[in-house]
Amino acid sequence: MSAAVTVRVVGVSHVAVPAKAALPTEPMKLTATEALWLRIPVLQHVLFYESAGSSWPPFDGIVDSLRSSLGATLATFAPLAGRLVHLEDTGDVAIVCSASDAVRFVEAECDADVRSVAGGGGDAPDDDLRLLEQLAPELDMGELPTSVMAVQSTRLVGGVAVGVTVHHGVADGKSF
Repeated sequence: MSAAVTVRVVGVSHVAVPAKAALPTEPMKLTATEALWLRIPVLQHVLFYESAGSSWPPFDGIVDSLRSSLGATLATFAPLAGRLVHLEDTGDVAIVCSASDAVRFVEAECDADVRSVAGGGGDAPDDDLRLLEQLAPELDMGELPTSVMAVQSTRLVGGVAVGVTVHHGVADGKSF
């Protein structure tokens, strides 16, 4: 893969918590152990989907489907749209979620082939690793308050990559 291959952001929107969602009435305090994980780099997962030829929907349709599914998920898991905050009165870190919260959803495109990106193997060159890092959205981990999660859908040649970034104190590899 060429070092010149980069991911271009073409749109940023937000998927809101549905009005029917049951929002927590109090901040959801992280345990001391969970709060320690906030200092660890965020979790980033990238899933690759190869197109199914002519039956593959247009990218806009895929994005609409992903946004709709994320909205349905937030109806049950509203805190994923929340914010990590520092509670001044107790010193705790907590997730605060309100009806105005939303998950940042990034739409992007890249000229790389889905098969070459997804099937890099164990000895991927540094350029491949830098490209993989661009397929998951950025999430500020330097200062509170900050968002809990962000999602990115990237159009690739021959497919789509869906990247999800979440703070490590909120989810880990097994629960995510």
